[in-house]
Amino acid sequence: MATLSNELKAVLFWDNFLENPKNVLKENCLVIQNFSYECERMRNNSSDVYGASKPVIMTFTIRVNSPSHAKELYQRLALNGHYEYSILFNVTYDNNQRLKDYEDGMVVNGYVVSLEERYSSLQDDAGVDKQMLLEVKLLVRSTTYMGRERQNDLVSVFIH
Repeated sequence: MATLSNELKAVLFWDNFLENPKNVLKENCLVIQNFSYECERMRNNSSDVYGASKPVIMTFTIRVNSPSHAKELYQRLALNGHYEYSILFNVTYDNNQRLKDYEDGMVVNGYVVSLEERYSSLQDDAGVDKQMLLEVKLLVRSTTYMGRERQNDLVSVFIH
């Protein structure tokens, strides 16, 4: 199996981080190894977006340190409800391990439709797998994109 990245290029947070960005703890963020989706929007003759985005499948792979960290996703899969997920890029944390800054991000609302587990080849001294990869498929209802307006604070520009 390929070596997993330890750099925090992208992280997943279970809820809409915009509701309280200063309370996003590092321990509640999961490292995203990769993700993909195709967003389909309708545009008028002036290229302005109108209406809701069409439902699409977003696939992402996250790294969890133990099966218990994946419990939240399994509960969401079982409940068949839609939930919000925040994906943040180039995140930094302060001394208290709270969200300090991010470069870009998106809040995705959708349904978990599939989970697939894979275990890495990394093992601790007792021979137990140290990391697990989860490939998650979401049926996306809506996506809100965020870009930076100013540096060194959490002010965002929203692109629906």
